[in-house]
Amino acid sequence: MRINGAAGAALAIAGLLGAGLSGCSSTPSLSAADLQKRLADQQAEAGDPPQSVTCNGDLVGEVGKTTICDVVFSETNSVEATVTATGVDGSDVSFDVSPSVTKEQLEKGVSGNDDAQAVTCDSGLEGAVGASANCEVTVDGVTAKQVIVVENVNGLEMDVATFPVVPREKVQEVLLQKLNADGTPAETVECVDDVTARAGTFGECVAVTGDQKQGYDVTVTNIDGDNVEIEYQNSP
Repeated sequence: MRINGAAGAALAIAGLLGAGLSGCSSTPSLSAADLQKRLADQQAEAGDPPQSVTCNGDLVGEVGKTTICDVVFSETNSVEATVTATGVDGSDVSFDVSPSVTKEQLEKGVSGNDDAQAVTCDSGLEGAVGASANCEVTVDGVTAKQVIVVENVNGLEMDVATFPVVPREKVQEVLLQKLNADGTPAETVECVDDVTARAGTFGECVAVTGDQKQGYDVTVTNIDGDNVEIEYQNSP
């Protein structure tokens, strides 16, 4: 599993390709043991042999039938593969494979990438562009929030990027300082939610001065340790 940081590092999960498989009954099927071997052999031929492949059942030779296989490449790099039968020609079964990462697999992957002492994610990741999960990552005793987003899917290969999340309290503090430094004094600032340091995302905040209120859209442009840089503009 390769996970990118905010600068755009990628997570890659080795891809597995569908293949024609022969059954040996009137309804073609492939046993879990045989499917495990086929998938392991295919991945080895691709140059990235897994440590193990474990399927939870046979693949029945009927279009739409599925089985799930856990493919492990290392302690912090594994994927849950959904194998789906797509066609049957006599005793030959064709199938597709689609990726996903379970909550546990994602937590292990993030932990291995960040050398974190603890990682807690709210879910796993579906193998679909735009799918995301929120994680809390503890490194050197400091816990921070991250958003993991799937940016590309090719077979069972998932490219994802991680983006830090700035707590709304920090956004409020930085916006208040910036407004006063820019000559637009404010007494207090209240933001709706945390802000993800991801292109195209922003947070909504309201600055209060006396009985006057002004809304702002705030974008996080850079994070360097405890230093957070933002840009803001008046809300429409």
